Amino acid sequence: MAALPLPALRTFEVAARHLSFTKAAAELHVTQGAVSQQIKQLEASLGFALFHRGARGLTLTEKGRDLAETAESAFRRLFHKIEELRQEQEGGILTVTVSPSLAVKWLIPRLGRFHQRHPEVDLRIRPDPTLVDLHAEADTVDMAIRFGQGPFPDLAAVPFMHETVFAVASPDLLAKGPPLRRARDLVHHTLLHSESVRIEVNSMANWEVWLTLLNVRGVNATAGPTFPSSYMLLQAAIHGQGVALTWAALADDDLRAGRLVRLFDRAIEGSMSYFALTTEAAARKPKVIAFRDWLVEEGRAFTHGAAPPDQDVPLV
Repeated sequence: MAALPLPALRTFEVAARHLSFTKAAAELHVTQGAVSQQIKQLEASLGFALFHRGARGLTLTEKGRDLAETAESAFRRLFHKIEELRQEQEGGILTVTVSPSLAVKWLIPRLGRFHQRHPEVDLRIRPDPTLVDLHAEADTVDMAIRFGQGPFPDLAAVPFMHETVFAVASPDLLAKGPPLRRARDLVHHTLLHSESVRIEVNSMANWEVWLTLLNVRGVNATAGPTFPSSYMLLQAAIHGQGVALTWAALADDDLRAGRLVRLFDRAIEGSMSYFALTTEAAARKPKVIAFRDWLVEEGRAFTHGAAPPDQDVPLV
């Protein structure tokens, strides 16, 4: 027997459910005549009648009832599977790799807003201090958030937040330690360092670079303890162990909570930005687009709202 036309079977399933060619035509957005013609063609292909056509309307034949039950179940399962696959594409698990410091200090405090807007996306944050190979891990990682200048060959790269650098200390250190009214007062304080910053060439968050740009002399820019990450660096500063240089995004939550105070009256604009990186294929996924657009929005809001706090000490 020749293969049965799927459109005709779909038309039959709808007509059998309504027991009306008119209602079936309305659901399928076709004419009543088109429905009647498809049913006749299907009956001819099958070799038996599906409907009794009487003065009082349609009724199903015995074989029509059996086929209608099977067709309804089959189409329901098919549409359910299509919706399930669509949800996997539009929502489902979204795995994002990001540096641990940015994850803890900037990203996680804001994720509630993304979850409210996109409850269909099951976000997985994967902390990685180094950039993963997105092509090699395409099956497990959708996006990487990384700090740099680019370019990023063979990747779709969207910058979402530029950065600035300034000095911070704890309120207790300011209250109990030697004065910190001007940058040269740093000679009387311990400078805290991050290993992740020291390996960045000409990083504005490196004390040697920062002090040179501000033309500050007499401060030993290399002395003081070094911590493996920017997160640990800021924790040391919060506990009054010295003065730290920080990128604005990493210190934002601690500044707002009063755990840190920004020193002096200027920030130095860095040459690097945060990027949302994906493969070209992943960049077309709706869930990736949703998270990337949200990052751009959050980055813009942070940049426009990151005015110097009132505690800033003038730089002389």
